[in-house]
Amino acid sequence: MLRHHSKVHLIRFDLRLYKYTDNNEVVSKFNRILFKWLKRKYGLKRVGFVWCREMETAKQQHYHYALMLDGHKVRHPHDILIKVKDVWETNLQGSEYTPKRCYYNLKRDCKASIQRAVWRISYLAKARGKGYKPSQTKNYGTSRIN
Repeated sequence: MLRHHSKVHLIRFDLRLYKYTDNNEVVSKFNRILFKWLKRKYGLKRVGFVWCREMETAKQQHYHYALMLDGHKVRHPHDILIKVKDVWETNLQGSEYTPKRCYYNLKRDCKASIQRAVWRISYLAKARGKGYKPSQTKNYGTSRIN
């Protein structure tokens, strides 16, 4: 994203499901609905994301999610988090959780801003909670931005 934009706005949140699913179709549907809204509301050309699927003590999976947007068009996550909650809870039968300090404004030439965000989203790469899924289902998903 930083190759395309000198500023990137990163938002971190979690998505929980009420019922277990064998696949990640729910995240694909979430992305389709949210991205269409983001592009229309903010005039975005691209939306970056990374998510991971985990299941530990609960009987259903949850997803850790990081959303990356053009930092010239988005500087604060308030309206986006309201939409995330609405899309996930209304359309997809789950609950959304937003951790404290959920967003970062990255600047291409500022290593400190990038390092803070990378440190925060590195949590998605932890091994605990991964692998409790059918073999054809992925533990991770990312955007493909060239």
